[in-house]
Amino acid sequence: MTRREVPLDAIEILRALTGNHVDYVVIGGLAVQAHGHTRTTQDVGIVPAPGPRNRHRLEAALTALESRPVGQQTPNQVPIPVTGVLELDTLAGGVDVHLDPPGAPPYDLLRARALELDLGLGGPVPVAGLDDLIAMKRTSGRPLDRSDILVLTEPGQGS
Repeated sequence: MTRREVPLDAIEILRALTGNHVDYVVIGGLAVQAHGHTRTTQDVGIVPAPGPRNRHRLEAALTALESRPVGQQTPNQVPIPVTGVLELDTLAGGVDVHLDPPGAPPYDLLRARALELDLGLGGPVPVAGLDDLIAMKRTSGRPLDRSDILVLTEPGQGS
């Protein structure tokens, strides 16, 4: 089943990441929601920390979620590329792994400026800070991202 057929269970995806000790930052629609803009999303977008240890932890989390490339029906071990975006379907909905999102600062800075949300998952859930999120959305230029920027930059919006 594809992400359009599987309702997003973001908590289950975040639980798998946290439970496997993946170092990551949430971006995309969930990050927009964390900054106060209510909108829907079909996936959990993340930027993982670089490095082989974290890559192995991420692979373990994705295996636990029975991930597969978008459009494929059979779960399998998915190699994580060095750059670009890996779009996956899982038992808990879509996961987009962004290895080098345009507009993002280096990972260490992205992580240092992230919000840390306590969702009761055994560790904090890091969410891209507002300025970093807006910078990534500005660079993308998609209509949805332009709409998010308008809402996130309104007085009284965003965190």
